[in-house]
Amino acid sequence: MDSAEEEMQNPPSEDVEMAQDDDEEDSSSSDSEDETTRQLEAKVSSNPYDYNSHVELITAQRREGELVEVRQARERMSKFFPLTEELWLDWLTDEMKLDSGRQNRAAINKLFERAVKDYLCADVWLEYIQYCIGGMEDGLESVRAVCEKALTAGGLHVSKGTMLWDVYREFENAVLAGMQPDPGSICTGDQEEKMQAQITRINSIFRRQLSIPLLGMDGTYLEYEEFQTGPVDATVKQAYQKALEKLEKYKPFEESLTSAPAPRLQEYLAYIDYELAEDEPTRIQCIFERAIQENPLVVELWTKYTHYLDTKLRIPNIALATHERATRNCPWAAALWQGYLLALERHRQPKEKIKEVMDTALPAGFPQASDYVSLWQTYCDYHRRRVDWTKDAESPGVDELRSTYQQAVDYCKDSLQQYFGETGDPQCTLQRSWARIEAKHCKNMGKARELWDGIMAEGHGREAQMWLEYADLERSFGDAERSRKVLQKAVSKASDWPESVCEALINFEREEGTLETYDNAVARCEAQLKRVQERRAKQAEKEMVAAQAEEQKAEARKKNRAEKKTAKKQEMKQGQKRKLDHQPFVKSGGTLHTVESSVDEEGFKVPSMPAPKTGKAPEEPPVKRAKGDETEEVTFSTFSAAWQSIHEATIPPAPSPTSTGDVHVHDPERERRSVFVSNLSYNLQNPQDKMREVFSECGEVADVRLAFTSKKKFRGFCYVEFKDESAAVKALGFDHKEVERRPLFVSPCIDKRKGDKFHGFQYATKLEKNKLFVSNLPFTVTKEALENIFKQHGPLKGVRMVTYRSGKPKGLAYVEYEDEQTASQAVLKTDGLMIGDRKIEVAVSNPPTRRGGPHGEGVNDRLRADTFKESQYRGKSRTQLSLLPRSLHKPTPTSASTSKPPTGSNGTTSSDKPTTTSDQPTTNQDPLKQGGKRLTNADFAKMFFKK
Repeated sequence: MDSAEEEMQNPPSEDVEMAQDDDEEDSSSSDSEDETTRQLEAKVSSNPYDYNSHVELITAQRREGELVEVRQARERMSKFFPLTEELWLDWLTDEMKLDSGRQNRAAINKLFERAVKDYLCADVWLEYIQYCIGGMEDGLESVRAVCEKALTAGGLHVSKGTMLWDVYREFENAVLAGMQPDPGSICTGDQEEKMQAQITRINSIFRRQLSIPLLGMDGTYLEYEEFQTGPVDATVKQAYQKALEKLEKYKPFEESLTSAPAPRLQEYLAYIDYELAEDEPTRIQCIFERAIQENPLVVELWTKYTHYLDTKLRIPNIALATHERATRNCPWAAALWQGYLLALERHRQPKEKIKEVMDTALPAGFPQASDYVSLWQTYCDYHRRRVDWTKDAESPGVDELRSTYQQAVDYCKDSLQQYFGETGDPQCTLQRSWARIEAKHCKNMGKARELWDGIMAEGHGREAQMWLEYADLERSFGDAERSRKVLQKAVSKASDWPESVCEALINFEREEGTLETYDNAVARCEAQLKRVQERRAKQAEKEMVAAQAEEQKAEARKKNRAEKKTAKKQEMKQGQKRKLDHQPFVKSGGTLHTVESSVDEEGFKVPSMPAPKTGKAPEEPPVKRAKGDETEEVTFSTFSAAWQSIHEATIPPAPSPTSTGDVHVHDPERERRSVFVSNLSYNLQNPQDKMREVFSECGEVADVRLAFTSKKKFRGFCYVEFKDESAAVKALGFDHKEVERRPLFVSPCIDKRKGDKFHGFQYATKLEKNKLFVSNLPFTVTKEALENIFKQHGPLKGVRMVTYRSGKPKGLAYVEYEDEQTASQAVLKTDGLMIGDRKIEVAVSNPPTRRGGPHGEGVNDRLRADTFKESQYRGKSRTQLSLLPRSLHKPTPTSASTSKPPTGSNGTTSSDKPTTTSDQPTTNQDPLKQGGKRLTNADFAKMFFKK
């Protein structure tokens, strides 16, 4: 045994240890992966609608090489969800690797057929064609059949359709090449006939492809020219030119899809609208399939597609297959399930299939209880339409209909209460529909009354609308006496809108009753309405007391905050005064120093100047200027600050420039032709052009003046001037119009300095019986959706969404009807309605009383206005200190009575001129003039530095 063999039989101890460590690491990693796989399997088993867990489980098992388990996981996922192009290609690739001998071709072909049904995937079709070409045991016709299917599905795909056509032609060209005789041999007549037929087939494929607008079709035309032995046929050229013209129309849409990021929903919707306008069914179907391939979870897209198939195309196998795909992609959308049930009935599918779909829809997990009610109502409607009412009303179909209604009512009461915490049908929609069918079709008023008694027992006895519907049913299909009793009960029990039931009872007696019953009804209604008014008055009084108490609390809180704020200001002022008294500053050597001060004989503080630094001359000491019997220390900085304040106070502020930098002077003529536009986005691109575009509908725009900050940033408002005054009036109608998801605020252009005021939208201050206040709305609900909900109960006058200034919704809205009665009925039917995941609250609009004037101008507003008027002088408020030099101040009468009147700089006494306060000079005397002469800078210098 040589050394190499000995080393193999007895490896070094270090190598053995390393191998053992590797085995341990592999074992721990394998245990961790097994644990992850087990957790994912548990997740999938507990919740089969967890899409991500399915994908993670398939990935983990594929990484481990468990092919049997991977196949099972994929089959399980495909039962609940359609698979994406990537998942299908991975699955097909794995199956084709396992079937290298092609013994399982039939199963793989079925798998391909399943793959191409989920989405329009050109790559999957190419794999399918290549797989069929690779094994042509079934003959050429099977490959051609697959190619034709691929062209039907994606041959019109503008960007990828060329690939499918090219692979088909390449296959046929390969078949043609195989028909060529061997070199040196003579072609027989049979071979010549077959070759000619094959050439005709290829020529036909060329012609079909050249008649379709596809990207890269110019290259296809060149290939066709080479394939042809003679000139190209005129009909082919004509079809090719038409296709090129169509392609030019499609190119902008294709370019927008190429440049936009996925999933490109808006671009696809624009493309779909264009195809719908062109009205070519095959192309419409193709663009819908392309859009869905990238946006499979958009419910609106599926709804639009299925609606087109149901109303326009009307091909059963295509429509039903698409409905099934829609519910698999978006199982949470109840509207898609309802559409599927209606499509099954429309295309005469057996009731077993419809029941199967219904059973599949119920556990799909809808977001709100009303979705289940709508689904059950659709299913019950189907059973009602199956009954032949011309025959015996007690046929088996009627029993089945009653059983379905009973099942629906039980499901809403039991199952939905478990998930949503309340009864799934709060308005008893199913029972009311059932009762009407019993009364109208089955002639069974006993069952109808039983159902209505159950409805009232569920807490609807206080709702006037329910009583009115019950009485109408009795009057239409029962007898008048029972209808009278129902209305009498309604008068005594309905509390939400008793006026409506009282009116209904009186009208009933007017049409059906005697004078005695009519008088009794009037007396009953008057007594009941009197009690209602008393209850309402007590409730209003109670609410008023509560409101007053709350208002007093608010006033107390406001007063408390104001007192705290005042105390804080006083404390800050005292602290600043103490700081100034104890640590005065002087300027020395270019820097500020705190100085120690002492009191001299006359009681004045005398600062001790700091010692100057070496190499710098000391600053001049503060000088004392005479003021009567007093002296005051003044530095040059004090003089400069005083002079600067006087100079700034006497110069009026400059008018604000416009966007062009020119000063805008108020012109009444231009103002009448202008509007003020605000609440624009600071980041609005090209605001001047945008405003011209928006207001061009009103008339010709003469000018747009934008407002900018000192840093040239747009301030969010502007003035729009028109050529004609009537255009400005039209522009006021654009108030609250949305521009880039923000509401514009448009108002007349007025000069506020003249006291002009504009009052735009005026809020009501009293009960509006024809207007409803809707609250707790989802922030995603749109104005159009709200209109669709409320217009079902009567004609609408308008809907106003309440938003912040930014355009963000507050979850509130006002819905205005044409009359009061329609509004009252809408309150009963919509209050408590679920929209999205929120239960809306609907009530008659009764805005709170606004304090102040008719336009909301309260006491605080008037106080602020008065304060503003008093503080206009010299542009400062009353609380600011005057920086006018004290030598120009005149003493008050108080000081004059206690001491000798001081002599002014011009020799006059205080008695010679009107006196002024020390803080604010009078408006009729120029503070810079003395003795009729305006003071100069030199005069001020003499005053301050006079010894």
